[in-house]
Amino acid sequence: MKKVFAVIVIMSFTLLRSSAQNFDFVPGYQVIFEDRFELDPVGDLPARWSTSGDGEVVELSKPKGKWFKFNSPAAVNPELDAPLPENCTIEFDLLLKRVSGVAPIVMFGLTTLSDVSSADVYRNNIFVKIMGYNEGANAEIVYGKNIQDMGSRKNFPVASYIDRPLRVSLAINGPRFRVYFAKQKIVDLPKLLTPEWLGNFFVASPDVIPAPEEGVYISNIRIASGDADARSLLIKQLLEQGSVVTNDIGFNQQTNEVIPESIPFLDTLGQALVSDPGLNIQINGAEIFTMPGNNPAAAESGEEIVKAKVEKIKSYLIEKFNLKVDRVVTGVIGEVKNKLEKVKSSKTGEKVKGFLTEIVKL
Repeated sequence: MKKVFAVIVIMSFTLLRSSAQNFDFVPGYQVIFEDRFELDPVGDLPARWSTSGDGEVVELSKPKGKWFKFNSPAAVNPELDAPLPENCTIEFDLLLKRVSGVAPIVMFGLTTLSDVSSADVYRNNIFVKIMGYNEGANAEIVYGKNIQDMGSRKNFPVASYIDRPLRVSLAINGPRFRVYFAKQKIVDLPKLLTPEWLGNFFVASPDVIPAPEEGVYISNIRIASGDADARSLLIKQLLEQGSVVTNDIGFNQQTNEVIPESIPFLDTLGQALVSDPGLNIQINGAEIFTMPGNNPAAAESGEEIVKAKVEKIKSYLIEKFNLKVDRVVTGVIGEVKNKLEKVKSSKTGEKVKGFLTEIVKL
């Protein structure tokens, strides 16, 4: 029996490690809504949320922090100023509390409603449901539309996340709808969404008889626009292919500080590092200039200057996103020059100049 158990554990670990390596979620770069309930008094309904039932902010010692807890039957949504954009990402921590009896059903997704208290969200939604999370291998993840199930799966170890945060990520890209649990893709429906489903994001706990022993807990919510622009595509290439080269990170010639136009890309990269704690990167740099006669060439503007610029990139990521120093390392300048011809050929009709940066996934 011990041997069988060991094999199951190894298989589960291998599955999760493989899925993490293929994690292609790219967080949005422009924050629309963010909440960790830090300013909300314990016992109160969070100030920036609507609910169709009861709910309150609670403070836990393990896992430490503030959480929005609500009981069945109830649905909650953030109070947004406008519908969700057609390209965006939604992330939140979900806490499944250990129970000895009936566990709540956890449902989340998109709704046509801007406020879940205004109508029946269960008939106006694109949903993912976690059912029987305390039942081990019998726990089931179901996804669908309104009251119609479209599919299900049982191969994600939901029970292993009892009493510890499960990071849930949603990616909305036009009609495409993707959902990830702890970096493992759970749902990928390429032609599901139309604009009316972008009224808001919701989390709910439907009515269960007998009543569940525990409520649903959420925290660390982040909603951001995630247009499929050059920044997001570069991060996607980094995650899928292992490296990316760009000349989109520029510096002020007098101060060698990163220019404001480059900040959105660095923020997108930083959010990717935050979302995937296992992602570590190496940054290499070289200075590219245009020679007379429009013949691009690579040249070191001075090894110390280039090193200083690379360190500026590293410092920005470490300080703004509170990353461990060893998650971002800097590399040898010469390595990036080998990428020059590839970059030139991919920039049809454009001059390759400025600071060339290579980002490598470690």
